[in-house]
Amino acid sequence: MELPSISTIIMTIIVVFFVRFIFKFFIRPYIKLMAYKNFRGGEFVYIPLIGDYANHQADLEPHGDVYYSAFKRIEANPNIRALFFPLMTGVRINLYDPELIKEFFAKYSKFIKDPEMFAPLPSLVRNGLVFTEGEKWKSQRKLISQVFHFDYMNACIPIINRKCLEWIDSYCRDGTQVFLDVKKTMKMYTSRVIWRMFFGEEDIQTSVDSEKFMETILNYASGAMTRCFSLYNFFLGPKFFKLGLRASDREYNFEHQIVDTFAKTQLKYFREKLSKEKDSAPKQSRNLIELLLLEASKQSGNEEKVSDLDVMSQIVTFLVAGTDTTLNLLTMTHYFLALYPEIQQKLRDEVIQHLDKAGEITYEKLSKLDYLTAILKETLRLYGPADSTFPRVATEDVMLGDLLVRKGTQILPNLKIVHSSPKSFSNPQEFRPERWIEKKDPGVKDPFAYAPFSNGARRCIGEQLAWTEAKIMITELVRRYQIDIERPYKLKMECRLVYENTKPLNAIYTKL
Repeated sequence: MELPSISTIIMTIIVVFFVRFIFKFFIRPYIKLMAYKNFRGGEFVYIPLIGDYANHQADLEPHGDVYYSAFKRIEANPNIRALFFPLMTGVRINLYDPELIKEFFAKYSKFIKDPEMFAPLPSLVRNGLVFTEGEKWKSQRKLISQVFHFDYMNACIPIINRKCLEWIDSYCRDGTQVFLDVKKTMKMYTSRVIWRMFFGEEDIQTSVDSEKFMETILNYASGAMTRCFSLYNFFLGPKFFKLGLRASDREYNFEHQIVDTFAKTQLKYFREKLSKEKDSAPKQSRNLIELLLLEASKQSGNEEKVSDLDVMSQIVTFLVAGTDTTLNLLTMTHYFLALYPEIQQKLRDEVIQHLDKAGEITYEKLSKLDYLTAILKETLRLYGPADSTFPRVATEDVMLGDLLVRKGTQILPNLKIVHSSPKSFSNPQEFRPERWIEKKDPGVKDPFAYAPFSNGARRCIGEQLAWTEAKIMITELVRRYQIDIERPYKLKMECRLVYENTKPLNAIYTKL
């Protein structure tokens, strides 16, 4: 019997590999996709491997927004309830229908964050409140919720206002007209508020300038998310990134060392500080780091103890999440106030009516600023940082209304598109704060048609803080300055750590 030649063996291996690749990434996802073909209100995009993400990339440069095609899709057919497309070897479902989204949040426990997609996340991120699951998440949420109760948030208004005035004094004190990169500078306000409220310190203590450090930690967090959605992750796995073959991976690994050292240093500092204060009079309320360290020091029997890694993870999680989300809300609010000076003047009139030009800011006075609330809600509707929830995978077959989500299918509510639906909001691409005062649009009254802070059990724990921070900063600015931006200007909306404008937005503050 004649043995096959080396070239024949090699060719056979190549053919087998090719056939397996085609079946795994082209044919099997198509078969899974066709299982949903009869769903009423479904729309399908068949682009192998990356599905609708191909449209995101194609839209960015010519249209300045990764969601441009999605806007056009929902505009052309407002009755779309869900979008189905292949993603690597499986299927992704993006929910557009508020009723399906309501069902999804009601059955949230039957879905988990995609373990393969988020495998590249470092333990320092994975063990924080955002990414933990099950009983560990429940215990973390219960403990941390003690910091977010109404009385504590209300008591912190003077602290937030002081940080706001410090920011204004630091960046806007020179001259009658000031030019600032909003995103670059405003992160020092949002990060210092977080650090003071949750960690009891006036500023972040690092070996480098705090502004430079915040840039590093935000880049680090953004890089972590980029890795999760990278094709390298899907094809080669998370270990690929540790090899440092790409310049971006080497930079990320360097930033990881900086952030890891920072977290360890802060843990040691706060533990020593708490130890020195233990003999003093007990506090009526504790900030976040004190609660975490006190819980970590307890012998909790059979319950899972809070580890050093858990504490460090919360330090990083709250610093990043609390800084970047509110930062983007403030940036986009600047954009709209500059774009619509008549809206800015109407807001200024409201602020002066309730607070005059130098009145003290209190919770009661903030609660009367209905037009300010409407502006922020409309900003979050159009360009909120949370464009969707994190992708989750069904752990079993789950019925969402009339949609059978099969086990292993990836699913998420696409909040950005839901907020842009003509069925929920009239003229959805128009910035019109009045819709939140008139309350005529169906989406204004539906918590599942408008959910900028998500919904259900994992609704954003920092929602009230974000509202308060944004309201105080915008209030203090509009009663002191006319806000404009350098023009011509075009947004470039991308999905990185959050859905954000990635072009520098240079604000012009003209003193009134």
